[in-house]
Amino acid sequence: MHILSFLLAFALLAMGIAGIQEVGSTGELRSIAMPGIFSGGAVLIASLYAIVEPRHGLAGATFLAFLAFLTNAATCIGPAIGGTYEWASPEHRNATLALLMCTFYLGAAFRSWKHARKQRVIAELENGSPS
Repeated sequence: MHILSFLLAFALLAMGIAGIQEVGSTGELRSIAMPGIFSGGAVLIASLYAIVEPRHGLAGATFLAFLAFLTNAATCIGPAIGGTYEWASPEHRNATLALLMCTFYLGAAFRSWKHARKQRVIAELENGSPS
């Protein structure tokens, strides 16, 4: 999970930095580049913390990825439902890519959590200790 969390952080940061080139005003900067830079930076800090404290750091990275998912879902799904979605628009394209990356990460985190929980329960049953 550590590697995946670093990959998500770097992908979001790269997407945000690449979005700076497509910016013409501060309003566009806020909607095109900043979501990737902010979310990527936050996940990167949590991932670095996970090196020292894996359980809490990865939980923080997962929570921040969930916030990035929600932020980009609003930017992506609203225009799609309203019929104004355009892939050529950098704002919509970046939101869609971030949404897909965060969805994949959250799915992997959930699967990892379920596997760890199952292993813990099996270990407790083998040792005979009550849960």
